[in-house]
Order: sequence, then C-alpha cells, then structure tokens
Amino acid sequence: MTLQAEQIEKAFGQNGLSAVSLSLSEQQFICVTGESGCGKTTLLNILSGMLRPDSGSVQLDGRDIYRDLNETERTRMRNSSIGYMTQGSSLIPELTVWQNIVCPLELYCRKTDDMAVHALSERLGIANVLDSYPSEISGGEYRRVLLARCLLSDAPLLLVDEPTSNLDEESASIVRGILYEEYEKTLLELYTTNKKKD
Repeated sequence: MTLQAEQIEKAFGQNGLSAVSLSLSEQQFICVTGESGCGKTTLLNILSGMLRPDSGSVQLDGRDIYRDLNETERTRMRNSSIGYMTQGSSLIPELTVWQNIVCPLELYCRKTDDMAVHALSERLGIANVLDSYPSEISGGEYRRVLLARCLLSDAPLLLVDEPTSNLDEESASIVRGILYEEYEKTLLELYTTNKKKD
C-alpha cells in the first residue's frame, strides 16, 4: 500500500504548508521533524484525509482521496487503511479509556479482541487506567491511550503526531520501541507474503 502526496499546499494566514511532495509505503519508517508551527500536523491531517489541501493531490494506491472519494468514503478509508494518532485531545470524555480504545472498531462493526487490548495496554503501561475516564488520567497516559487506539486499528499505514509528547524518558523509550516493533512486524508480514507468492 502506498500513500503519495504531490505538491500539497495549505495556507493558514502567514503560516501553513508549502508545496510538499512525498511517498509513504508500508515498508517504510519515516520521521518528519521541524520547528513548531512549520506544518507537521497540517501535513498529517491532509495525508489522513481529514483536511483538504488548497492545491496538490493525495493518492492512496493511485486513487485521489480528495477528488475520487466523498467524506464518508474517506472516513471508511481512514478506518481500514490508515491508523492516525492525532496531536490534540480526541478522546471522548463520556467514555472510559477502554471504550475509547475500542470505539473506532465498534463503529465499523469490527470485532474487538479483548486479549489484544489488554496486551497492548500492558505494553503501553495503561492497563491500570482502562476503567478511568479521560479527565482522570495524566497527559502522558492520554497520549498512550491515543497510541493504543491507533495501533489496535491494525492498519497498514500508521500516522502518529507527537507520539512521545508529555511522556517521561522511560515512557517515551517504550513508545518508540513499540512503534519500531510494529514496523518490524509489518516487514516480516510482507516478507512472508512475498515468499508465499514465490
């Protein structure tokens, strides 16, 4: 699966995103760095199908997600093909941590693997807050809940915005390790699939 952006631009007053082109595939692990306000979150919002660019195109496996898909179709695409961890506060306040993690799966009638949720929560150090509400957890725990929700989607492409923000060094190291493990798992799955084809 390949996500390709061609000359995408988005203006926000004096700031915004200027003529960015890139290509992402499930075989790659890419970090986008830059100063605050340079457009990193805008870029991810555009790539995920959440924010229409002023110009340029974004294609998923050759299909333009803004010209060829309506909003409902883009939402379905995001749910099945792109796991997106946002930078902002996107947990639903009225739902518990557990409910927030599994909510995207249940919205699209996908089966929830309770054991997988527990295992991922243990790895991320949030198993003790699964019955809590977003207002009752720390900023670092909040970020890890967002990551759990993103990883549970099992999407071939993951976009994560500031995954280690508000985390102490130990927790940040765990998160970085988990992200790289997911990348290595994808490489192994692709290698196994290609070997079967051979």
